[in-house]
Formats: sequence, structure tokens, C-alpha cells
Amino acid sequence: MTKSILSHTLLATLPMLAAAWAGSVSAQTVEGSGSSKVMMFDRPPSVEELREVVAPEPKIRTRSIEIIGGAAGAAAKRPRPIDEINYGTAPIPPAAQPAPQSEMQPVAQPAPQPAAQAAPSRPAHKQRRQEVRTEAPAAQTATAEPPAAPVAQQQDAAPQAFGFRINFALNSADIPAESASYIDAVGALMKEDPTLGLTVEGHTDASGSLSHNMLLSQRRAVSVGEYLVRVHRIDPKRITVDGKGPTAPIAANPYDGRNRRVEFKPTH
Repeated sequence: MTKSILSHTLLATLPMLAAAWAGSVSAQTVEGSGSSKVMMFDRPPSVEELREVVAPEPKIRTRSIEIIGGAAGAAAKRPRPIDEINYGTAPIPPAAQPAPQSEMQPVAQPAPQPAAQAAPSRPAHKQRRQEVRTEAPAAQTATAEPPAAPVAQQQDAAPQAFGFRINFALNSADIPAESASYIDAVGALMKEDPTLGLTVEGHTDASGSLSHNMLLSQRRAVSVGEYLVRVHRIDPKRITVDGKGPTAPIAANPYDGRNRRVEFKPTH
């Protein structure tokens, strides 16, 4: 009997757990493109989630030095000075070495060389040093690689704004009770960081006249800003409000309901 009750309980709770897990995965999405990217939340966010958007933790990067070709490669192959001195000179063949002479015998002076005779060649270690010095710039020119592109150009910029789709009533700027928890998270974030200022933007879709939508979006932005000041005691100087109407859609279709939203952008 007990096993039957447990099995029925598990069967009843598993679908709810799966739905909750699926909802948490899709709770936040990046919408828009370019500088209009915004992190949209489909549930009340935590302060940590909002902080990650407006003030992400800096990532520590390390820099390494890599020697690739060019003058660096030639320098790596260049023998050290001690190697040149000790091992750079080729040994003199036995046949060319002068015969030992007695201390009492005068040393014969070498006969003068004719003017047309070529000057003696440089020692081997000096010749090799000269060759390395002259060949290094050529190797550098031939094997030098173009600098890597900046990281900012290789990666897409992360969204710097977040937003909510507050379900305002038709032609109304009153904040619904079920949406207050979204704005409460913003108030908690601003209390945690007294230096943070936010611009509150109201957005509509393209339904209706442009003048009506511009005014309505402004009223809704003001309503959200006043809520932060009244309920969370945020300094009004830290809040800017702006009504965008339908002029900045994040969906391809300007009449799409996803364009109706309230955005928050940091001002510091």
C-alpha cells in the first residue's frame, strides 16, 4: 500500500518538476541585435542575474609570449658568445701548423706579400656572426605574421540592458500587482549598488498611432520610475525615464507583441 502511494506521488510530481526545469532554462533570452541587444526575463530575476548584465565580473586574462619565426627565430638559433669563442673557430689542419722552433733560433720573418694578393679572410666565428646579423632582418620580413584581431571584434558584444514584459492593461500605465516583483528586483539591485543609475525605457508595438504610443510608453516608464522612488526609496537623480513607443522594436515584425516591454539601461 505504501509503495503504491509513493509511486503515485512520484508520477504526479515528475511532470511538475520537468515543467519547472524547462521554465528555468527559458526564463531569460537575449533579443535584438547589435547595440539593441537586451536580456529579457520571463520571470522575476534575482539580483545576481541583473548584476551580471549591468556589471559583469571582469574575467582575468593571462598573456603568454610565443616566439614564431622572424628575428626571434634567428635569435633563438644564434649561438651564445661563449659558444662562438670556444667552438666557433674551425681547427687548423695539421699540415698547416708551423713546425716547432728552438728558443735559440731566430724567428724567420714572413716574406712580404705582393700587392695583388687577396687580404686574409675573417676568422670563421666572426664570419658566422656577421652572417647571422645580416640574415636576421630578412628572416623577420619573410616570416612575420600579422597581429591578431582585437577580441572585441572577434566576439559578439554581450547585452548591456535587461527588460521585462509587464502586462499593462490596455491604454493603462498602472503596474499590475503580479508584475511588481520584477521591479522589486531592480530596486534591490540599485540599493546594493548606490553608484548605479538606470534609464527606464517604455516600448510599444506599432499598433495604433505613433503619437499615442509615444505618450503611452512615456507614461509607463514614468510609472516604473516612480515605483522605484516610492517603494524602494531610490534617489530620483539616479533614474531617467524615456518613452520610445514603437521606434525601437526587437522583433522583426513591428506589430509583434514581444516589442511591448520595459527596458533598463545603466547610465554609469
